Amino acid sequence: MLDKITYLYIALSAIFGIIGQLLLKRGMMRIGQSEPGLLFIKKIVLSPWVIGGLVIYALGVVNWLLALSGGELSYVYPFASLSYIGIIIGSYFIFRERITWTRLAGIVVIISGVLISSRS
Repeated sequence: MLDKITYLYIALSAIFGIIGQLLLKRGMMRIGQSEPGLLFIKKIVLSPWVIGGLVIYALGVVNWLLALSGGELSYVYPFASLSYIGIIIGSYFIFRERITWTRLAGIVVIISGVLISSRS
């Protein structure tokens, strides 16, 4: 069992990670698909969506490191999979992506796995 602050770090890591990924996706949608090269890199570097996404994602990484300092990796790591659920939900509402029955089943499996591993 972890202390409350470690659970807070895990939650913040997931939240920042989800928001960061959603911002990165928005930025890349605005940039569009392109051949790799200097122009493409310039578009990425100058995109406020991408820059914002990276900064927020980095906050998630900092919180993840704090969580790792407070618990065993084998116990803490399964909680990282909860981010997948947030990404699926965020993608549905923000980008109008479909949530298939297979993805819903995956969410159930992820939640079940986290619950099982958290009881160890």
